[in-house]
Amino acid sequence: MQHEGSDHDIAHVRWIDVEGGKLPVRSIGSGPVVLFLHGWTLDWRIWLPQSPLARGMQIVFPDRRGFGGSTAPPLLAAERDDINAIADQFGARKFALVGLSQGASVALDYARSNPERLNSLAVIGAPLHRLVPESGDVPEIDRPALSDLVRAGRLPDMIGQWRCHPLTQVNGQNRALLDEILHDYDGRDQLVDQDALDISLSGLRSLPVPTMALAGENDSEWRKEVAQFIGANIPHAIAKFVPDAGHLANIDQPATVNALIQNFFENNSSKED
Repeated sequence: MQHEGSDHDIAHVRWIDVEGGKLPVRSIGSGPVVLFLHGWTLDWRIWLPQSPLARGMQIVFPDRRGFGGSTAPPLLAAERDDINAIADQFGARKFALVGLSQGASVALDYARSNPERLNSLAVIGAPLHRLVPESGDVPEIDRPALSDLVRAGRLPDMIGQWRCHPLTQVNGQNRALLDEILHDYDGRDQLVDQDALDISLSGLRSLPVPTMALAGENDSEWRKEVAQFIGANIPHAIAKFVPDAGHLANIDQPATVNALIQNFFENNSSKED
């Protein structure tokens, strides 16, 4: 284990063995474990605005496989096992889970396969492509076009286009943080063909984990529809919208999102963590 400084706190860094490689996992604070999963093209630093939560819990920030400093190859279907490996390293028989965007899909996939390990679940800007159709003929993200740029050796062009996308627009105070993260994105996940996670309606409706679905009020209409869909179809779920926030609501309005997460988890966490 080593210590790493940040603009906010000191993070403990562990390298955790998973299938195919290792994941760097940072942690701050002590108490009940809360594991945070970043979104596509991002890494653990997107959660730096959530550092104040460490005053009442142990917050755990991995670089997901295929991103950041991880050496494990990208494979969405393997991430549920990664989450178990991380929780086991922290001695957390039960814990809370937060997922952002693509990380929200991973979190929902984990919850349906390992519900007995979760006290509670929060997802921010979650996608559910197979359950909530996007309106119109143009997809929200033209992933094939972006991947074509990466595979053609034009990663800077891909990042430039993605940085102009509505989903990556953030309030000024955290623009530099997002720019730093996207500058370091290496695109390796787009060099691998893999299937999307298949989250079914029956799986959501049978999920026993208390769940909160968040979306920024300025996120896309589709992402807000997904949050409402989750709130309506998971038995113990609520949907909430974050004022003056876009897709990356956790960095647009960190104080609001932190309060929502803390209150929800405190009200739903058991003592078996």
